[in-house]
Amino acid sequence: MATKSKQKKREPQVNIWRGFEIDRLIASGTYPNVPFLMKRFEVSEATILRDIERLRNDFNAPIEYDRFKKGYFYTHPTFRIPANLSTEKEIVAARLMSNLLETLRGTPIYAQAVEVFATLANNIDDNTESGLAKRLSNRIVFLGMNPVPISDEVWASLENALAQNRYITFDYAYFDGGEPKQITAEPWQLLFSNGMWTLYGKETKSGEIRFYNLPLINNVRLHKESFTLPEDFEYTKRAVGNFGRYIARKTYEFKIKIESPITLNWVRTYQWADDQRFEPQTDGSTLMTFTSNQLYPVLNWVMSQGKWMTPLAPTELVDLWREQVREMAEKVGR
Repeated sequence: MATKSKQKKREPQVNIWRGFEIDRLIASGTYPNVPFLMKRFEVSEATILRDIERLRNDFNAPIEYDRFKKGYFYTHPTFRIPANLSTEKEIVAARLMSNLLETLRGTPIYAQAVEVFATLANNIDDNTESGLAKRLSNRIVFLGMNPVPISDEVWASLENALAQNRYITFDYAYFDGGEPKQITAEPWQLLFSNGMWTLYGKETKSGEIRFYNLPLINNVRLHKESFTLPEDFEYTKRAVGNFGRYIARKTYEFKIKIESPITLNWVRTYQWADDQRFEPQTDGSTLMTFTSNQLYPVLNWVMSQGKWMTPLAPTELVDLWREQVREMAEKVGR
């Protein structure tokens, strides 16, 4: 009796697993048919037909049979069966992800993500949601700058270039207000930071690593030629530090004097660099040391703290900081 009881409890789990696998196979575009699925799952024809019907009825799966390719396919290629969300923690996590998604509103990727989450939301148990998930849905919020709108045409062209490692040429309008310049580059990644989507890659003419803000890109043309993507192309593998979207040719050893306990406590809260250290000084200040290749973002960071931060090294940072402070002092004296 105990054995039969266990088998009955396991059966729904097996069916759920099989349903997800059938969904994955159909979504893959391989047009699986009944004989193939029978052999794969070692079940009868009637069982497979019931599974297909269950996917249609319970999940509104848009499954059709192609007589020419002799297999099943989705009439909506982006459709997928989501895992059923039943526990409050799972639903809270889903709702928080949905809130985070709002930070991408106005960008081409937003519509695609919304479609995925719409399918996910249809699978949430309303009775479960009435508890913790509903109470927290508007109590945990993600703040940030609203994303700058991006042209669908530009986005689609860049997606294709990234997927195929194709060289691209585009018109780029720099912030100086001059005439747009024609740029040819290897597109490596699309980065999203502080409300701005950026193309990260290598300019072919100079061989330099560059960042191009997507709202300033127009007339993207894909070349027939493709490039070889470097093994270390990822931004996170090349950037040293978390001060902003920037990569310099050189990695510097920074020394920053912090003279305010409040500023110090705020700085300690974040992981600005993997090797950041804080050393108390005899005059009551604290010396912060770290390495980074983000010189200009570090400069902006130091400037944002006003008189409570003083750069001591490297020389490049100190000189830039002094120039900025001197020019501001001159404006005050006018």
